[in-house]
Amino acid sequence: MEQAFNEALLKLCMLMYRIDGKITLTEQDYFQSIYSHLDWQGEQDLDEFQRQSIHQVRQAVDSGEVKAYILSLKDALTFNAKKALTVAQGISLVDGDIAEEEQEILDYLQNRLLAKALD
Repeated sequence: MEQAFNEALLKLCMLMYRIDGKITLTEQDYFQSIYSHLDWQGEQDLDEFQRQSIHQVRQAVDSGEVKAYILSLKDALTFNAKKALTVAQGISLVDGDIAEEEQEILDYLQNRLLAKALD
């Protein structure tokens, strides 16, 4: 279950830094910090997982299916809902500006997707 959470957390981070259309160095550094401190136990190489996940995130953003994409991560993210929300908030705030799209995702996570797990 922890591996599924790690995978979902990385995907969420990628979505958060991509959703506003600009990827800053501070966001990349924040992501790299999360990425480098994971206890990766996946069958797939972490770098390959990252490449595939970036492609999935791009597709979700380009097709307007962001909420559906986040919903697909729900079960894994509820494993540690507080950490998931904290990391999402952190990557949103690290560049000094929370874009409207980022705030929508944070609200969706906190008030809908992870609400029961956060109580």
